Amino acid sequence: MKRLIAAIILLGVSVAARAQDPDSVAFVNADWKITELERGAEAMYASIPMFNSIQSICVIKYPARKFRTEILAREGKKADIPSRIGKEVGAAFVLNAGYFDMKNLTSAVYFRVGDEVYGQTHPNEASRVDGVIAFKDKKGRKVLIAKSDTTQYDEVAGKCHTVLATGPTLIIKDEIIASPLIQNSFYSGRHPRTAFGTDINGNIYMVVIDGRFPGQADGATIWETARICKLLGMTDASNLDGGGSSAIWNSKDGVISHPSDNKKFNHKGERKIPNMIVTY
Repeated sequence: MKRLIAAIILLGVSVAARAQDPDSVAFVNADWKITELERGAEAMYASIPMFNSIQSICVIKYPARKFRTEILAREGKKADIPSRIGKEVGAAFVLNAGYFDMKNLTSAVYFRVGDEVYGQTHPNEASRVDGVIAFKDKKGRKVLIAKSDTTQYDEVAGKCHTVLATGPTLIIKDEIIASPLIQNSFYSGRHPRTAFGTDINGNIYMVVIDGRFPGQADGATIWETARICKLLGMTDASNLDGGGSSAIWNSKDGVISHPSDNKKFNHKGERKIPNMIVTY
């Protein structure tokens, strides 16, 4: 009971407001394993029967004002797995980030840090990239998550230090905007998912929903990912690259998600990636 109460408080979930359906009830009543990290951050994990499936949800939540967050470029031969990058740069947390060319290990979406542009959105990504995650300041404490098309990237970059094209956008101003009606493998299929978001209290959320392990971690659709982010308390959120790229790491526990590239339900299946969200 104490763990349940703690989970409700820490996640900012109102039972009266959100436990209106079986999936919300399952989420609130889940046996959340919560680890206290540095400077008020928390790592959370639960395996929850939701959406007629098993959702394996990994979260790091931290107060933006107490950390420095950046999107790190490691293109081409410099690409590496999140845990190794985290240890190398002395990070607190690492989350995989944008879509990329798996052959060349280069960003396949618009990605800019200061005056350096690392990628442009490839036409093949246009159907799922409909927004941006941007940091207005160099410390990544002022986060913008917004809808944006390719014609607006430079305008956003003119106001922000770091811009990464992302999508589908999940939540804007506390409203789920991801559509449950799109029917294709990417949107309506269940896959590992990565999401990044913020809440009204100035917290940042890094989220991985494990997948590709039937009965242990079934993965989520885009709509289900948005629902989970909403239940976690996010008011703005975007989907990031998922599938075998999905991974989340912290310096205390190591990899807390179950990356699927090794086809084993453990913490050792990370994939090399050319960009990632890194927190110090």
